[in-house]
Amino acid sequence: MVTVPFDPVAPTTAAVYRVVSAGEPAFVKVLRRPHVPDEFKDVVGDFPWRDEVEFLLSDFVLPPGMRRPRVLRVDDFGDRIALWLEDVRCADVEWDLPRFRRAALALGRWAGRRYGGGPGRALRVLYEGMLVRDAFLRPHCSALAERMPGLLARLEALPQANGHNDACPQNLLVPLDDPESFVVIDVTWQCPNPVGADLGQLLVGLAQAGPMAVTDLPPVREAIIDAYLEGLRLEHRDVSREQVVLGCDGTLAVRSAFHSEPELAEYLVERAMAL
Repeated sequence: MVTVPFDPVAPTTAAVYRVVSAGEPAFVKVLRRPHVPDEFKDVVGDFPWRDEVEFLLSDFVLPPGMRRPRVLRVDDFGDRIALWLEDVRCADVEWDLPRFRRAALALGRWAGRRYGGGPGRALRVLYEGMLVRDAFLRPHCSALAERMPGLLARLEALPQANGHNDACPQNLLVPLDDPESFVVIDVTWQCPNPVGADLGQLLVGLAQAGPMAVTDLPPVREAIIDAYLEGLRLEHRDVSREQVVLGCDGTLAVRSAFHSEPELAEYLVERAMAL
């Protein structure tokens, strides 16, 4: 068994390992019920730490070009769960514009297949918890911070869809045996979010991690918005480009504008202030 180094951003991830079981390599992810400080309990409520397991075991049919990793075994210990998953062999390929388009098209179809319902808790929890307490202290974000309550209300008034909810390229693995497709991992917060929300993390994931320059984001943004809209239409959902733009840029403002490095934060604030 080999411990996999990881940056413990998600409070629900306790550890990850690579193991060989019955001659087959497996990726083991240990989920845990997170500790929520007393001052956040009223905001967070019952944290949905089991959502990833329930998604992996569900019968929801992903759109063409996407699949789940195979689930080999699940060990449920009550407050912890060990997920034994297929250890996906990934292709060493670039995230070029066609790949971004394919991902956005599939995410649009995903949203179209789980479309409707009232707004979920995810953005509200983030706003009322971490953002209100800490992030608004950043001076260059003060104008956006003042607009945030109204922006959040506009996001909640959009059509809602339950998608991946952390669809950065790092969570859309490109398998070696089918490099035109994606294996979706680290699905989170399985509740409705604004239509277009999944495009945010798809857009900025590589820029946040470092491999992609912020100056390369604008053409990617335009391409993935168009592809996502096409995916929605393939699922017979009538959503306007303006609604998807608001969902993408507005959700990014809540999730990332106040926490990113200065160059990316400046870009995200500029996009949000134009809404």
